[in-house]
Amino acid sequence: MGEGEEWQVTLRTTADRYRELEAHLLEVHPWDNPELTAVPIVAAPEAYKAWLDKSVNEQ
Repeated sequence: MGEGEEWQVTLRTTADRYRELEAHLLEVHPWDNPELTAVPIVAAPEAYKAWLDKSVNEQ
């Protein structure tokens, strides 16, 4: 427990890239135990899923 400002942020990625995102967030986050959770996208338009896949794989 502590005091300070807390933010809720939604980041989207694919299941294949989640561990990479999690590792990065744990490395750079100032808290010892930040709340990181994954929520699967169980349904979405095909165009959105294609955009998401393309977006997270562009380098």
